Amino acid sequence: MNKTALLLLLLLMPHSTFANETVRFAIGEWAPYTSSTDPKGRILEIIVTEAFKLEGIDVKYKYFPWKRSYLLVESGVFDGTFPWAMTEKHMKNFHMNKISLIKDDGVFFHLKSLPFDWVTIEDLKKYSVGVTIGYKEEQIYKENGIIAESVPTEDLNFKKILAGRIDVYQTSKIVGYEIIKKLFTVEEANQFTNHPRPAVINEFNILFSKKTSNGQRLADIFDAGLQKLKESGAYDSIIESVHN
Repeated sequence: MNKTALLLLLLLMPHSTFANETVRFAIGEWAPYTSSTDPKGRILEIIVTEAFKLEGIDVKYKYFPWKRSYLLVESGVFDGTFPWAMTEKHMKNFHMNKISLIKDDGVFFHLKSLPFDWVTIEDLKKYSVGVTIGYKEEQIYKENGIIAESVPTEDLNFKKILAGRIDVYQTSKIVGYEIIKKLFTVEEANQFTNHPRPAVINEFNILFSKKTSNGQRLADIFDAGLQKLKESGAYDSIIESVHN
């Protein structure tokens, strides 16, 4: 078969016979949003997969500690990582999509036996505070003179609260209670509570690498797919499953 005939055949073949482009994500454990072990803890993975599918793009996920995921994308080994807040640092170091994946309240967790209260971040100086390595709170606490104990995972922070080694830890309200349910007995879990005032209302997005040639393109494509997913009503159905 000559080259002209081969080219014509390829052009006439159904589009579905060609492999879709694949986006590779480095993510971590943050159920119910992302999880390597819990099939029911992948809400945002489902959203990202479905949004890209609407644009004819496949996705693959590989799981690492969050700080490593961040560095793997920053260096261009992977295409993207999520969910991350839209901070000045992130916008400087990465391409970010514009439509948020989800809005989520960040709250302070503590034991019911501790009379914890706060109004400003200065009030945290009265308590022992935990933080997860690589999370933005590390820098926030440092800038405000708050001494915080850093550990590699969120699980360890909750274990330290129960053991009395720290007083408070800030994270997503939804994720926090998912961790508590997973780690502890019912009796132990009932000892936890959260302060009613949100410490922050986060909007989470995707970080796409600036070290690859298509980071901004992928961010724009994802926004297009996510918009379609929201307009179809499928996005709301996926999110509602968090509360069911």
